[in-house]
Amino acid sequence: MNVGSPKSGRARRVDLPAMLVQRLAAKKSLLEAEAALQGHDLIPWCFVNRAGKPVDAMNFLHRVWAPLLGKAGLRRIRFHDLRHTFASLLIQAGESLAYVKDQLGHSSIKITVDLYGHLVPGANRQAVDRLADATFRNPGATRDDRVEREREGSVEENWSRGRELNPRPTDYESVALPLSYPGVRPCSR
Repeated sequence: MNVGSPKSGRARRVDLPAMLVQRLAAKKSLLEAEAALQGHDLIPWCFVNRAGKPVDAMNFLHRVWAPLLGKAGLRRIRFHDLRHTFASLLIQAGESLAYVKDQLGHSSIKITVDLYGHLVPGANRQAVDRLADATFRNPGATRDDRVEREREGSVEENWSRGRELNPRPTDYESVALPLSYPGVRPCSR
């Protein structure tokens, strides 16, 4: 077991569910009572081996973690994978990426987004829906009716000064080439 500051060298606060805080407090009370009965100082560790020392990480993985996964009918995963599960479940529950970043201790939100951004439920779909809603509520955001009316009037009056890059006279359709014109071949696919 490693004891010390995290990789970043900065301490951070990790939130715990109230139920876990209650159980840890009960465990501490039990350890305090045992220490008082046996007449020795309280051990600063919550989970210890028979010698009262911190649990050895490799011993824990082989003697506790692997059998526990087997009893639960789960495939073998690394203990570190619990960190990813924690982050994934928070994101899928709708927590912000900024909160997840703080809980994991990432130095930058970019790291969190790169690793877990794809898990934000419906993020892309929600963005498109918000855009459609904004456009529907404010039709002027995509079209200016006044400019449209001016453009329609100016095309009728003076088609050469309209917005069209290739202006046509109003009777253009009547002089268009018929489809049976000998120089035009139908497209073949």
